[in-house]
Amino acid sequence: MMAYTGTHRIVSRFLISSYTTRRSYTTENKAGVVVGVYNNNGEDVLTEAATSINTHSSGNLTRLMQYRVEAVHSMASSETRLEGSNSRILKQRRAADLQAAFSKKNKTAALSELRNYLSFDSSCLGVSDITHIITILQEKKEQLEAASMQNKFELMKDFLSELRKKKEEQLSTVSRELKLITHDLSSVQNNLESVLPYRTSNSCVPQSNSVPNTTGVFLTEILGTDCPGTSNGSQESPSPTEEGFNVPLFSRACPENSTVQARRKRMHFHFDELEERYFSMRVPGFSDSGMDDDDDDGLDQFGECISKFTHYSGMRPLATISYNCDMFHQSSNIASSIEFDKDSEYFAVAGLTKKIRIFDYGTVIRDTVDLHYPCSEMLCTSKISCVSWSNYMKHMLASSDYDGVVTVWDAFTAQRLHVFQEHEKRCWNVDFNKMDTKLIASGSDDHKVKLWSLDCERSMTCLEAKANVCCVQFNPSSRYHLAFGSADHCVHYYDLRNMKEAVRVFKGHRKAVSYVKFVSSEDIVSASTDSLLKIWNVNKSHCVRSLQGHINEKNFVGLATDGEYVACGSENNSLYVYYKGLSKKLFSLKFDQKKWVLDPEQKEEESSEFVSAVCWRKGSNIIAAGNSKGIIKILQMV
Repeated sequence: MMAYTGTHRIVSRFLISSYTTRRSYTTENKAGVVVGVYNNNGEDVLTEAATSINTHSSGNLTRLMQYRVEAVHSMASSETRLEGSNSRILKQRRAADLQAAFSKKNKTAALSELRNYLSFDSSCLGVSDITHIITILQEKKEQLEAASMQNKFELMKDFLSELRKKKEEQLSTVSRELKLITHDLSSVQNNLESVLPYRTSNSCVPQSNSVPNTTGVFLTEILGTDCPGTSNGSQESPSPTEEGFNVPLFSRACPENSTVQARRKRMHFHFDELEERYFSMRVPGFSDSGMDDDDDDGLDQFGECISKFTHYSGMRPLATISYNCDMFHQSSNIASSIEFDKDSEYFAVAGLTKKIRIFDYGTVIRDTVDLHYPCSEMLCTSKISCVSWSNYMKHMLASSDYDGVVTVWDAFTAQRLHVFQEHEKRCWNVDFNKMDTKLIASGSDDHKVKLWSLDCERSMTCLEAKANVCCVQFNPSSRYHLAFGSADHCVHYYDLRNMKEAVRVFKGHRKAVSYVKFVSSEDIVSASTDSLLKIWNVNKSHCVRSLQGHINEKNFVGLATDGEYVACGSENNSLYVYYKGLSKKLFSLKFDQKKWVLDPEQKEEESSEFVSAVCWRKGSNIIAAGNSKGIIKILQMV
């Protein structure tokens, strides 16, 4: 190989210097002679030049210099492409890092980092990059706005579609109900026109008062006038001339127009309930094709309902007696039970004084003074919880007491006829079977309902309950069926021919059931310390109706029914009357507060008095009620 000359060395070093300034790299042999120059792509850009230098003379220097310039330009172009590629790689890497960071952070942190990046670390971003970012953000904004609008309109569409469907259904229902109302209105109008010719006058015609009943009280004095009272619901005591049965009531005027107006007023006051009752009676039997002329039973039933509901507007006291005159032992004066005998001539009052007192009803209401004495009195060894008259033997009365003893008395001789002592705890209730003259049931805190026969010294059988038994009553139309209420919040209805399992267990009360009474052979009304009365049908498991308005949270407040109306006591010392077909009270009457003799200044709101016993006089509009102070009132619905 030819050795390098001086000129060759100068050219070689110049070329090497030029290429190394372009960030190329060189290789040398052992003698330090450059044998190659490479660019960043690894291309040997001086191989041909070195060969030419070694094999040609210095006359070729110009051509070599030209080649050098071309090589340098080629290398610069390659490096420009490399820098562009590196920039794109850097951007992609940063974008990937940013996306990874966003995926690991919540929205707030990610946005904060993005803002910081754009504000302080955007030196690598150009105008085109920022324009691109703005375009992306604008597109994203438009997408979000479109999605939001779509969701809004879809929700509005769903709502309006559902609303239209609902209103169409309501329109169909209203059209159907309107058709029914038109049909019934026409029927009532026809009936009204057929009755009008028989009206002879607008005045009430009093009945003769010359025919006495079995108690010696004139019929007009018991029933009042033919027209309902015109009371507007006020509970103010009437004047002395109106109180008691010793004054003929038919002597008062009976303005028919006032009576009708008063009944209309009561009707409008309870209009919503009456409307609900009307449709519950009529709609099930009505079809779009209409109704037959003879298919008006539901309309007649509603007519009876509205007539009975508006018939009475209040109560007026006829007589007041005291169960006990002991003013120094207030807690012992509670009247726990009041019951009329089978002919409603006598009534018994029993309570915590350990006494059962028998009063003559006719004598009580005829006396002009409120000082009444019992015609018979029985002294007991324990507090009395309940009394029940036999439906067949007029003199026979059963009682239950706090010692768990059931006693059968001769009410007029005050003699004990039978004593049953099997209950282990307090006995709350006793009841004579209306169909079987010798069968008695009792319920106790020992979780048992026991059945007794007057022919046996011991109980005939026993029903085991799961909690305290607070009340028990036989079905008045069956010798085999009875209902009892329990502290398990339920009413249990049994057939005595199959005592293994209850016929029905009525659930719905939230607290202990304190009373059960039969409204009819198939309907039961129950009272509970949840301040509700509930009506049940023995053929249905659900509650037919709940009656509310009174207060009853801890005491036995009494319960009675005549088959149409229901009366119960309240812990605000008032008596409440309901109609069985409606949930709200008809009216109430508050007992006068009996102030303790040692504290005549006692305020009414400090009193803890409550109505504790209620009884209906069979076949009449008379109610007897007693309270925790031993005050017994005979009341007439007017």
